[in-house]
Amino acid sequence: MKAGNRMKDSFPLKLLTSPAEAFSELASGRTGWGWPLLLFASATACAALLCALLPPEFTAEALEGLKMDRDLGFAFYFSVSLAGGLAFSACTAGLLSAAARFLSGGRLSLRLPAALLACASLGITSAFMHGAAGTARAAGLAAAAAALALSAWAAFSDRRRFAALLKSLLAVSVFTLAASLAGGAAALAGSVTAYTAIEYLSALLSLVWLGRAAAAIYAAGTARSFASAVLGLLGGMAVLFLLYNLGFIPEDAFQALMLI
Repeated sequence: MKAGNRMKDSFPLKLLTSPAEAFSELASGRTGWGWPLLLFASATACAALLCALLPPEFTAEALEGLKMDRDLGFAFYFSVSLAGGLAFSACTAGLLSAAARFLSGGRLSLRLPAALLACASLGITSAFMHGAAGTARAAGLAAAAAALALSAWAAFSDRRRFAALLKSLLAVSVFTLAASLAGGAAALAGSVTAYTAIEYLSALLSLVWLGRAAAAIYAAGTARSFASAVLGLLGGMAVLFLLYNLGFIPEDAFQALMLI
């Protein structure tokens, strides 16, 4: 009976079956950094192992041209993904915090288009930065600096809720962990379709759970919470692509981060 209660109270199980309760515990501090960091490190290790073991042609076919160099080895992929993934998560959590606070007041129908326009502008800028020089590169650097400054401002001006968001974002990597295990089985079976479907399902579930985290942390409605989650993730991805196209992230490291 006690073992059953301990299993029921296990944070990973609670995260999957009662996400609102799990995220409330993260927000209140009843659950610390241990479980989120452990889940993130485990997910990163499994994803890095796939990077090191899967045939490059398999990942290229399954993930639309993404190629992994197995010669780089597990240690490279794990260390790069761990450090880069933590940095990406912190940036995304900051942008999500900024979005949640901006959307929390006023009419959503007016504020959401403005936030989407800002996010789209960042994404368009990142797309045009590959090989850019002169004034265009300066504009890209300014956009990256502005996005990072916004993320940092949101993090430091509301440290308690930022910490809860970051813990939640790390904890949601439980779906990456599950996807890596299931994806490994699909790869062994030689099913590109199954592998791709698993990765997309993992991404969708991560987004849904992140929306639930925002709802618990900011006590916001469903529409505002999920809009904040989408904006935070899109903004984080835009910053990642922007830094890559500006030459700050090597190609091997960038491709590894695409699987985390």
